[in-house]
Amino acid sequence: MEQTTDGVVNVQEWIDSRRLGTMQLIVVSICTGAVILEGFDAQVIGFVAPSIIKEWKIAPASMGTVFSAALFGIMIGTLFLAPTADRIGRRTAMLVGVSIFGTATLLTTWVQSLDMFAMLRFLTGLGLGMCMPNAVALTAEYAPQRLRSTLLSWNTGGFSLGAFVGGMLVAHFAPLYGWRVMFTIGGILPLLLVIALFAMMPESARFLTVRGAASARIANLLRRFDPTAAFGPETRFVTTETHSSGLPVKHLFSEGRGPGTIVLWVLFAVTLLNIYLLASWTPTVLHAGGLTITAAVVATALQQAGSVTASIVLGPLFDRFGFFRTLVPLFLITAVAVIIMGNSGSNLLVIYIAAFIAGAGVMGGNSSIVVIAGVFYPTFIRATGVGWGLGLGRVGAILGPLLGGAMLAAHWSPGAIFLSAAVPPVITAGLLLMFRYVTGRRAAFQTATARP
Repeated sequence: MEQTTDGVVNVQEWIDSRRLGTMQLIVVSICTGAVILEGFDAQVIGFVAPSIIKEWKIAPASMGTVFSAALFGIMIGTLFLAPTADRIGRRTAMLVGVSIFGTATLLTTWVQSLDMFAMLRFLTGLGLGMCMPNAVALTAEYAPQRLRSTLLSWNTGGFSLGAFVGGMLVAHFAPLYGWRVMFTIGGILPLLLVIALFAMMPESARFLTVRGAASARIANLLRRFDPTAAFGPETRFVTTETHSSGLPVKHLFSEGRGPGTIVLWVLFAVTLLNIYLLASWTPTVLHAGGLTITAAVVATALQQAGSVTASIVLGPLFDRFGFFRTLVPLFLITAVAVIIMGNSGSNLLVIYIAAFIAGAGVMGGNSSIVVIAGVFYPTFIRATGVGWGLGLGRVGAILGPLLGGAMLAAHWSPGAIFLSAAVPPVITAGLLLMFRYVTGRRAAFQTATARP
C-alpha cells in the first residue's frame, strides 16, 4: 500500500506520476467515443446533401440554411452551455450534451421540410456544442502531462474519425436504404453512449479539487485510478492551479492570457470556416464538376481519413517538437493540396490523394487548435476557454457553408471554389506564428508544450 507522508496530496502531481491506468483509459475512451459520434452527427448532413437535393428537387444553395442552423446551435452551445461545466462538472455537462444531440438527430429521421430540418439541426448543434469542450477538459485533466498532447490529439481526432465513418456508411448504405437511415444510426448510438457515461464516467478530480470538494470524495475517486493508493482521514488535496471568483470568461483575459485568447479565437474562426466550407460543399462541388455522387462522397470521406491520420501522428510530434514547428509547415502544404483537389478534373487518384492531405491539414489542424486551447487554459476555466474558442469560431463555421452556397449560386467553377478554400490555411500558418509570439513569455504554457 502507498503511504502518504505529510497528509497533503497535489492532485496534478499525483496524476502525472502514475502510469496510464485502466480507469484513465476508460475516461479517454468514453470521451473519444463521444467526440466520434459528434463528428458523425455534425458531418453526416454534408454527405447526404446531394441525395436530399435530388429527392426534394431543391436548389443546392437552399441547403446552406440547414448547414448553418446546426453551426449556429453549436455556437450557442459552446458559448453558453459548455461553460456551465466549470460550475456543475464535466460529467453532468457531457451527459446533457450527448442526450440532446442524440435525441435531435434521431428525430431528424422523420423530417419532411427544410424548416423542420433546420430546427432539428439547431437543436443537434446545441448538444454538440456542449459535448466537445468537456470531452477535451476531462481528457486533459486525467492525462499525465508527458502524454497530454498525444491523448488530446487522439481525442479531438475522433471527430474526424466519426465523419469518415459517416462518409463510408453513406456511400454504402444511402443508395440502398436512403439518406434517412444515417440519422437513425446517428441518433441511436449517442443515446447508448449516455448509458456508458452515466455508469462509468467519473468527475474530474482536478476540477473537484479546484472547486473545494470534500477530501473523502476526491480520495475515493483517485482510488478508482490506483487501488493501491492510501489516503488517511486527514489527507488534504491541493493543486498548484488557482480558482478565481467571478465570471469565468473574464479570466480568459487575466494573468496575461488576453493576447493569446484573441489569437486563438481568430484561429478557431479561420480553421472552422475552412472545415465547414469543405465538409459541407465538397461532395456537391465535385459532383457538379463531373464526379459521381459516390466518388464525391468518398473524396470527402478521405478528407476525414486524413484528419484521423493527422491526429494520430501529430500528438507525439507535439510532445516531441512542439505545436508550432509541426503545424506551420502542415498548413502550407495543405493549401497546395486543396488547390490540386479542385483542379484535377476527373483524375480520381489525384483527387483522392489531395483530399487526404487536405483533410490532414484543414480538419486535423483544427483539432490541433483545440489541443492548444486545452493546454493553454488552467483547470478552473478550461471548459470555458475551449468552449468560447469553439463558440466564437463558429462564426467562421456559419460563414463557410453560406460562402460556398454563394459561390455556387454565382456559378463559380470547382477550381475557383477550391482556390478560395486554399487561402485560410495560409492565414492559419501566420496566426500560429503570431500566437507563438504573444505567448512566448508564458512559462506555464512553454512547459506544457515542451518545445514552443
